[in-house]
Amino acid sequence: MQVQVKDSTAVTRFAPLYSVSPTQVSFQNPAGTSEGSATVTVLLNGATVGQGLTIVEAVTPGLFSANATGQGVAAAVALRVKADGTQTAEPLIQFNAATNQYEAVPLNLGDSSDQLFLLAFGTGFRNRTSLAGVTATIGGTAATVLYAGAQGDYVGLDQANILIPRALAGRGPVNLVLTFDAKTSNTVVLNFK
Repeated sequence: MQVQVKDSTAVTRFAPLYSVSPTQVSFQNPAGTSEGSATVTVLLNGATVGQGLTIVEAVTPGLFSANATGQGVAAAVALRVKADGTQTAEPLIQFNAATNQYEAVPLNLGDSSDQLFLLAFGTGFRNRTSLAGVTATIGGTAATVLYAGAQGDYVGLDQANILIPRALAGRGPVNLVLTFDAKTSNTVVLNFK
């Protein structure tokens, strides 16, 4: 199976594939695709089996959620950096077998000397113009975004690294919203002890 994207300047490129199933093909827009109207063609053994139109934009941010709907608990991890430089990753989601749903693990901000970073995952924001054009709010509190771009290991996966403000201690479930070049992501949930 192959996917071709013909962009608004009539240039056709093959798209990197992420996954293929009988009902869905997930792909990444090829590097260099121009913004505007584009035609997506799905090929099987060189023959067209599907075709459609889409609009390509430089930035269309989406944060991943644990349940893969774009709502609910954030698909994210916390990175704790101790005063001595020790780093540990901490899960922010857990599956509740009784309810058959993902839940947000309450994050303890720990010692005042700890620095805690949120590593949030999504897609559609690696082409943001600059880090200065990226903002984050966690529970309505502004948070510093240190990185927002390609995750590096997986096709189409983007990552935002955010310093978690200590003011969030004890807040319980809160919303995370990121904005890239004035385009706002979907809202996902975190939980703080």
